[in-house]
Amino acid sequence: MARWGITLRTPGQDAELALGLLFSEGRIESIGDIVSIEPSDGSIRVTLAAHVDYDPARARLATAACGFCGSADLPSVEALGDDGFRLSYAALEQLPRALHLAQPRFHESGATHAAALFGGDGVIGAMQEDIGRHNAVDKLIGEALREGRVPLSRCGLLLSGRAGYELLQKAAHAGIPFVAAIGAPSTLSVDVARAANITLAGFVREGRANVYTGTWRVV
Repeated sequence: MARWGITLRTPGQDAELALGLLFSEGRIESIGDIVSIEPSDGSIRVTLAAHVDYDPARARLATAACGFCGSADLPSVEALGDDGFRLSYAALEQLPRALHLAQPRFHESGATHAAALFGGDGVIGAMQEDIGRHNAVDKLIGEALREGRVPLSRCGLLLSGRAGYELLQKAAHAGIPFVAAIGAPSTLSVDVARAANITLAGFVREGRANVYTGTWRVV
């Protein structure tokens, strides 16, 4: 048994967080790579299938900051195909209000980030909250992975804050074609979105939004 890493997180959905983190960093490719996943006194014990190539030397320390901080290099992305996903501008500008209404922990504490999946109709489906923005996304992707819904080619990803580089990487790996953020994207995020053929919208709120890449998905 090898210890892989430690992360600062909001308790809850720990199994989903572990699955999403393993998937986002390329340690697993599907739920079939997992034999079992069990909570164990504040930690998660994951048993990988025999065919998974796991290098214990690649242990990591995760924080509530950038999910790739401390890495030796930045992972590359592959361009997504045209999945047919489209979203109206009217639906796009209503997403922040819908997310705000669906954040119980934020209303209690004012201290959590949120990530949600939405369909082409602009309706929010799954949603996760966490003190770390990348943890919220990992929980969301881990939940979808557990349910056999990855790749998420018919979903958009909504972020309660800024669109950091690592979040675009996670979206690309999960096959998500549209990322909308209430906050700003970084220049590197825009570059990743363009390379991955992802539509990236930032500063989304009622009455306005900046669409940086993939404008053809906004109808």
